[in-house]
Amino acid sequence: MSDTQNTHRKLNRRGFLQSMAVGAGGAMLAACAAPPPPSAAPAVEEAAAPAAENLPIIYWSMFGLQEAAQAQNQVERFNEQTGEDAIFMSIGWGNVTQKAQVAIQGGNPPDMVSLWSQAYTWGPRGLLIPLEDYAERDGFDGKGWSKPAWEALWSEGHLWGTGHTLNVFALHLNNTLYEEAGFSADNPPMTFDDLDVMTESLTEWDDNDNLTRLGFLPWLRSGSLWHWGWANGAQFYDEETDTITANTDEGLLHTLEWFASYAEKYDIDKIDRYVSGFGNRSSLTEDPWYVDKIVMQIDGSWKRSWIPLYAPELDYSVVKSPYGPGGVEPTSLVEIGAMFNVPKGAKNPEGGWQLAKFMAGKQQQIEFGNLVGDIPPLNEAARDPEFLNSLPYNELFVELTESDGGRAWPRIPVLELYKNEITRLQDEVIHGKVDPQQGLDEMTAKVQQELNDFRKQVGG
Repeated sequence: MSDTQNTHRKLNRRGFLQSMAVGAGGAMLAACAAPPPPSAAPAVEEAAAPAAENLPIIYWSMFGLQEAAQAQNQVERFNEQTGEDAIFMSIGWGNVTQKAQVAIQGGNPPDMVSLWSQAYTWGPRGLLIPLEDYAERDGFDGKGWSKPAWEALWSEGHLWGTGHTLNVFALHLNNTLYEEAGFSADNPPMTFDDLDVMTESLTEWDDNDNLTRLGFLPWLRSGSLWHWGWANGAQFYDEETDTITANTDEGLLHTLEWFASYAEKYDIDKIDRYVSGFGNRSSLTEDPWYVDKIVMQIDGSWKRSWIPLYAPELDYSVVKSPYGPGGVEPTSLVEIGAMFNVPKGAKNPEGGWQLAKFMAGKQQQIEFGNLVGDIPPLNEAARDPEFLNSLPYNELFVELTESDGGRAWPRIPVLELYKNEITRLQDEVIHGKVDPQQGLDEMTAKVQQELNDFRKQVGG
């Protein structure tokens, strides 16, 4: 997963991964300052290269802790089955993108690296090797993959990687508090209006008019303008016209106004004071949802693997996300949890591809899915009893990946900028610093200009 990757993302399971040292070379790269964004350059087509004899396959991974151990086991299995010498290195979620970019620009990258959605920016700028020729040669054609999962591997007409899990998002309920307020988990909120009514009943204040419990906040944890915008029918980007559509999207404007209504009703200053005590410890026992400070929140599929460790007594439910007046069905971001990419300049690109393809295999998907709670992109892996029966609510998350409500990021070379601008905009709107429509106009102009500049530089 990425994820991330981006400054707007609320801390998710990646935030729990600790960085690990990778020897002297890794320490040297860690000391390097992050380079400036590379100038736009057209992706270079590279034909499938013959296997590099006697060269190891160097894999730099974002994974740490249990995930690193699982990845190490899978790499060892790859070596046993193929006779290759793949070497797993845990770089850590906070360092892998910076170190990989330094290494690529310095001409000494690994042969495979774990990225998130940065691939949509890096690939078109010439930092990754397009993999569609390798995939066509080996029959890796997306057959049996959920639609948003397969789409998430592609941008600008190129296949940039493979993957073995999907981050999928849904509404999590603290059943005890929910039912104490007279609601039933069998009848969860279905619409924005339902959330509004329930939030009012579930939110509590002390005698000094300070918040002591929040029923729900749309922008909290994994909730964002992306998530709720999709739920309200927003599109964000028109692929046919290559246009950022945020400023003309009624669904997005309505969603921003909905955010602002929560800031006004519950007093953004009081909300900020209350939320400031949460920190970013969403994997630990202090998670506010675990300890009765929040009743409903959007969270990722990985959460269910943490609950037995950090809140084993929690009575909870997971339900599909409500949708707004512009939406027609529950939606969810379906995001590759960790993409396996081959950097430009890899010494053994064929080996990198073979390892990336192996990591996307059915058994590897099931094993990682069982470990972290995320969803296999292969339908036969997701529907295999070995996975489907491993954690509660797997069926619900699998349905989201298979339905028309599954959403992938706009796969554009300015996605990271767009994400950052969305985060900035929603923060400014809820703090009353900008009118929603004005903010959408200004953000759209900025992101569109960056996209236009990229197209001019690459001749697209």
